[in-house]
Amino acid sequence: MIAGFMLGQGLEGDAATGAGVLTGVGFSCVLVGAVFAWRLRPGDRSWMSEAPQGKRDRLQAQRSSQLFMFPAVAVIFLALALEPVRHVMEGEGRLRDYLSILLPVLYAWVTAAIAMGWDHNSRQNRRFLEDELTIVIRARAMTAAFLVMMTGATAAFALFLVRPEFGAMGLLAALAAGGGTAGVRFAWLDREAGQDG
Repeated sequence: MIAGFMLGQGLEGDAATGAGVLTGVGFSCVLVGAVFAWRLRPGDRSWMSEAPQGKRDRLQAQRSSQLFMFPAVAVIFLALALEPVRHVMEGEGRLRDYLSILLPVLYAWVTAAIAMGWDHNSRQNRRFLEDELTIVIRARAMTAAFLVMMTGATAAFALFLVRPEFGAMGLLAALAAGGGTAGVRFAWLDREAGQDG
């Protein structure tokens, strides 16, 4: 992240965009590293031979924190991808522009995959993370995500008819918003259910 800031000083055009992408990737690495450092801090013995209910609570808390964190990272990458979309639409796109555009979509897919239980951790710990309540929460979260994505895609199509570059940006935002909605809605409902007992 610091390298992106240092390299971006006084740069313009593609060089500044590349430095911005490097800064964004660095920020996400710092964020993920901070979470891992907290989870694996010295003296934390929560991973040692825990009771099944304790393991269930820990895994559900981890899933909820991921479902809140990944959409936030996707929003950051979405903001960094708006300029590369313009470059691609003008026919001046380079590899880093395409990678910048791909990142918010990738994080939206990762968030949706965690909400659906398709990620490795959810499949490995299915007996702790899957129950009737989770199925109901998942259905509600995916319904909200579908509505957000359909609304966003419709708006992006309308923008495309007026200005194609705005349509591309709108579609990118609709995909990121759909994945983010799935994750945040799932985590929100899961926490509400946990508070209710």
